[in-house]
Amino acid sequence: MNEILKIIPIVLYLSVGMVCLVMAFKCLFANKFLPFHEKAVGKRWDELENPLKLVILSFLRLAGLGFLIISILLIVCPIVNYFIPNMFYKYAVPAMALLFCTGLFINNYCLYKNTKADTPWKGSLYAMFVIMAGIIISIFN
Repeated sequence: MNEILKIIPIVLYLSVGMVCLVMAFKCLFANKFLPFHEKAVGKRWDELENPLKLVILSFLRLAGLGFLIISILLIVCPIVNYFIPNMFYKYAVPAMALLFCTGLFINNYCLYKNTKADTPWKGSLYAMFVIMAGIIISIFN
């Protein structure tokens, strides 16, 4: 039973890490903003001025780097912690990911609330719950 309690958080963190990796690639290699951004702005990408496009892509790539860092941490550190137990890997890494997902949730929800654009606020909320579940389960092993 103790072995299962060690593996469950790893699976939970890996699932969030894989989603973050997908989002990292979407953001890092985007040539325009995401569809919900378009709806929130009320303009199509083609209607924006070129300097504004560059600023938006810059922010999108910064978000992509955040997703990439969190995905690497959530994919690598829990596995390393399984073989070489370390309190930093066990709690600090998931806490950083939780902080990132909380920020995503707050920003996406505020954008949804103010623009009624279909933002992925529910996905970031689910990611928060999955990470919290992993942290709670980690406490018991």
